[in-house]
Amino acid sequence: MSATGELILWMDTPEALLRQVVGSKASALARVARVGSFPSGNPPQSGQRHRLGTQDISGLEDAQEASSFAFPTIPTPLGFVISAAACSELLGQESVAVPLSDCFRALDAGHIRPEELATQAQSLLDKAVFSARFLSQLEMAVTKLQLEGGEETLLAVRSSAISEDLVGASFAGQYESVLAVTGLDEVIRSYRLVVASLFSARAIAYHKSLETDPQANLMAVAVQRMVRSDLGASGVLLSSDPDLQGRQRTSGKYSDIAQAGTTEVATIEACWGMGDALVDGLIIPERYEVLNGAFDEEKKPRVAVFAQPQLLKSNGSGELVATTELERSTQVLDMDQILLLTTWGRVLAQNFGHAVELEWAVDGITDQILLVQVRPFSQRESAGSDSPEDSASNPLLLLGTGVGIGSGAIESRVCVLTDPLDAEAFREGDVIVTRNTDPSWLPLMLEASALVTEHGGRTSHAAILSRELGLLCVVGCADATTKLLDVQRVRVACEHGLGTITRADDSPT
Repeated sequence: MSATGELILWMDTPEALLRQVVGSKASALARVARVGSFPSGNPPQSGQRHRLGTQDISGLEDAQEASSFAFPTIPTPLGFVISAAACSELLGQESVAVPLSDCFRALDAGHIRPEELATQAQSLLDKAVFSARFLSQLEMAVTKLQLEGGEETLLAVRSSAISEDLVGASFAGQYESVLAVTGLDEVIRSYRLVVASLFSARAIAYHKSLETDPQANLMAVAVQRMVRSDLGASGVLLSSDPDLQGRQRTSGKYSDIAQAGTTEVATIEACWGMGDALVDGLIIPERYEVLNGAFDEEKKPRVAVFAQPQLLKSNGSGELVATTELERSTQVLDMDQILLLTTWGRVLAQNFGHAVELEWAVDGITDQILLVQVRPFSQRESAGSDSPEDSASNPLLLLGTGVGIGSGAIESRVCVLTDPLDAEAFREGDVIVTRNTDPSWLPLMLEASALVTEHGGRTSHAAILSRELGLLCVVGCADATTKLLDVQRVRVACEHGLGTITRADDSPT
């Protein structure tokens, strides 16, 4: 039960800052909304929030000063939270609690599989009856949110579990979120889905890896106005990318970035359309690297731009669609937007006291850039040797390169897979090679020695989870499933953001 017992809370209320009340995701967003101030006392007009002039950037060496005097409030989507107390009330019903406990006992005894438990949990929650108090409060909140945005306003119903977005336990992609929701009935249906995802097979596997109890978790749910990134753009920022620290050179538009005397690098990845294509590793995003503390002649931070043709995007239909001719010929973010996001990262990292991962979205209707999620960013030391050799120096052995996650090297058997549910060929310790991964791959990732994907970037779920697990990972390795199909053993090496896959000495050519 939450500390207040309230079932519905608006994100601008003081209680929304409490993780045990509204969950980690919502409490972090509520905290973000309270960072920064306006020197004039008035917020900038719509369309100007994501622009910072040269004089605004010049003081970035002191993030706190930027926050207090030259930094506008970070915009987040308007919304409310269905609290952890509501989840406790729902799961506490005898018609749900008793059979759900029976399911977990059967799972522990090996009588059912996690997938079967997940199906039964969803069925129980679909049949559960909400209290009149809950339905009344929810209807008023949905009505108010739609009145402020218009009846056609699309909503996002997003997970905000108590044990989510924590240091060393991001639960990235493990829980459900539902987009493009309209009306009370759809919000209720989406709420049932999100709460049921507490007991999904992948969430249970994640809890097992952490040695925590999935039954001890509660799910708060954020209901917010959906940012129309389907008509705009989206992406992720890492305020300080550990894989890039200390790198000797950078090959971007500004290749002299490494001469600035500092090694702290922020990474931004961006794509047109909705961010699921990026985080699910369905595309290779455009990337920008910003060297914190290093400034050019105009007192702006040095930025390296890694252009990547964006041919496909997500519009929320479940399928990737072609980008427009204008999108294909235009950089996703302009320099002002890159610098603004970097500023957000630095200010929030200082405010939260640790490196952060930010998910952001550009609304294609208003052209406003908003922050939609902030979570702690951490990386476990990767398995394998500490000093990977430069395998790329032998072109006869080199099979592929990509973006490296982690540091070290591992040599093992290759297992090319297309579906995590069809993995009979997989053995513990194999190097998994596939096109892309989603959270359902987690059980296999827990037993693999390394992961290689054809698509994805530094901020995809594959990369985020690999960092947490200490799993060496190479993303964006073109044609890996074809090139490695007939290879028995490979050496995977990652260092300073570069990943290489080479043929092992005893693997036949």
